[in-house]
Amino acid sequence: MGRPHRRRLCRHASLRHIPVAALLLLGLLLGAPALAREWHFDVTVDSLPIGTHDLVLRENGDARSVQSDMRYGVALLGMSYTQHAEEVWKADCLTRLDTRTEDRGNTITVVGRLEADGFVVDGPRGHAQLPTCVMTFAYWNPRVLRQTHLVNLQTGVWTPVTMHDLGKDAIDVRGSSLTANHYRIDTERNRIELWYSPEGEWLGLRSTTRDGHVLTYRLR
Repeated sequence: MGRPHRRRLCRHASLRHIPVAALLLLGLLLGAPALAREWHFDVTVDSLPIGTHDLVLRENGDARSVQSDMRYGVALLGMSYTQHAEEVWKADCLTRLDTRTEDRGNTITVVGRLEADGFVVDGPRGHAQLPTCVMTFAYWNPRVLRQTHLVNLQTGVWTPVTMHDLGKDAIDVRGSSLTANHYRIDTERNRIELWYSPEGEWLGLRSTTRDGHVLTYRLR
């Protein structure tokens, strides 16, 4: 009868000798939420402000979730464009995709999910089965620069891409000039330039369409 009681006393005594700060840290670690990273861009076309693009990435181990919101509009041109996208990833492989795009009053939805035989996409172009590990145009992840195809969020199309390393370049980030790694992704319709910090952080974007319009992202 006396032994179990002594063991309980020992456990309680040992807890009393743990520093309060260590106990608080342990509680924080056990209840820690997923880490979040955010990008907030002002967007221009041909130097005309047209809107914003905001992304929130949450990471917990190799589980990742991304929420993306684009809001473009030019009243004088009758242009209105919004897109809300939610992505779920396991490490660098997409496992679920759900997007809704409103373009001049037209609604476009794309859904995708990882199944046993590959990643399945349903969108305005129909049903497609892709390889098991795919990526979207997820510029927040510099591994997009190693891909030969990327999933288009608006159409669900498995898009061929060609990557080019353009070397070092200076870029203005929140009023400061930084030396960044400069890359270009070519698709059939666009040239997409990207800038990353030496640590791989996405810093900016410039896209030139086939008809010569230039879309630019600047961090705010």
